[in-house]
Amino acid sequence: MKYNVDIDLKPRPVLQELIEDLTNKMLAQKRVLADLEHMNGGSSLVRGLQSDIKLLDQVIERCYAQQELIDARAEQIIGLN
Repeated sequence: MKYNVDIDLKPRPVLQELIEDLTNKMLAQKRVLADLEHMNGGSSLVRGLQSDIKLLDQVIERCYAQQELIDARAEQIIGLN
């Protein structure tokens, strides 16, 4: 009996786990912010969460950019060999 097995040999992006962790953290912060706004939470706490969410978003974007550079370098090295 023959089985067709697909094996993905592509390496997982180096920063993928970090990006996923940061994204999960940002989504959790957004849920807390939504709950605070629904309950008319303290304005300083809301501003702090908004600032944290904005910072997390910027860090995630930088991680994606770094991953693109890593991928481009890897392709260039493979192309040279």
